[in-house]
Amino acid sequence: MKRLQSLAAAALLICSLISCGNVRTEEPGTVPDETQNAPYTEYRTIPISGMDGKYKSSDRTIEDGAGLLMLSSADSFEFRAECKGKVSVNISCVTTGTSGDTDVYFTGYVDGERCAERYGFQEDGEYELTLADSLAEGEHSFRVVRQTEWDHGDIRVTGVSLDGRLLDAPEDRGLFIEFIGDSTTTGFGNVSDQYEGGEWGGEPVYQDATQAYPFLIGEELDADISVVAVQGVGCACGFQPFTMGEIYGAYPRSGEEDYTYAEKRSADLVIIALLSNDSENRKKAGLLPKQIAEKARELVVEVRKTHPAAKIVFMPAAYFNLVEKFMNDLGGADAGYYTVLMPTELHGHGGHPLTGGHSEAAKILAEYISGLFQ
Repeated sequence: MKRLQSLAAAALLICSLISCGNVRTEEPGTVPDETQNAPYTEYRTIPISGMDGKYKSSDRTIEDGAGLLMLSSADSFEFRAECKGKVSVNISCVTTGTSGDTDVYFTGYVDGERCAERYGFQEDGEYELTLADSLAEGEHSFRVVRQTEWDHGDIRVTGVSLDGRLLDAPEDRGLFIEFIGDSTTTGFGNVSDQYEGGEWGGEPVYQDATQAYPFLIGEELDADISVVAVQGVGCACGFQPFTMGEIYGAYPRSGEEDYTYAEKRSADLVIIALLSNDSENRKKAGLLPKQIAEKARELVVEVRKTHPAAKIVFMPAAYFNLVEKFMNDLGGADAGYYTVLMPTELHGHGGHPLTGGHSEAAKILAEYISGLFQ
């Protein structure tokens, strides 16, 4: 497990020509779907149901009748528009029996620049997440990324509000990477040094997935990413009532019998960073290291079925030799199975690295990944 903090102010790019904010709203007005391409007329809302082909979202986001569910660390929603003035993303927060209480944070980007404001929602309701107030007329790009990990409310994008027209959705990036892991991968506690009383860093306010190593790698390599990670999870005996193998096929709707994940895009690369929690809880669970390694192998086999052409890299926090053995038994590098040591930077700060550790680890791993595709 790991802990860390530091918003890395130098990494925060302040949005030019805009001011950011979020406001709780009443149910926003909407317009018929056919008006999404209308010329500038007035600030209005376009529902997610009227944005077909006009937005891009992370692989495990889910569009349902109420909006686009964004339930996992680093889930993103992107769109482009020819517009001016104010631009907002409409967010719905609902507490459910399976999703936990609403407590979620987002990062916003306008034309590739990170907004200075951190958007937070701690109560159920409908919100207007304002990305810009005074944009110059023209073509612009917008992006909202979830900072908070799984299990903090059903969070949906219900639409966008702007004065202008939507353009075609942003194109997929050339590389797609899926990250599977625990609290280190979610960014647990990585900004806790920015807050008084944040020594443990277990609350959502102390976490920013956009400053954790998966997101940073995606930005460095210009890759789309998907994060499948839950704090405390293990391959065989973590601190959750389930293992990663048990939830992988349904994540992020884990525990719902009627939901099965269907990938939107097959991954080019899957990075698995697990076994820290197994190592800590092994004796209490009464398991031998070889039993844990077998469960890890079963997860790798399931990942291969989901992403048949992907290179799979296992970055174990423990039992490296056992993992390396079964990865080689599966065919090793010739068959797309790799084992790599977890960078020591991800072991800092009591096991939950701060943003500096994530940044350094991302550089190391980005270089390693680049080598795999040369």
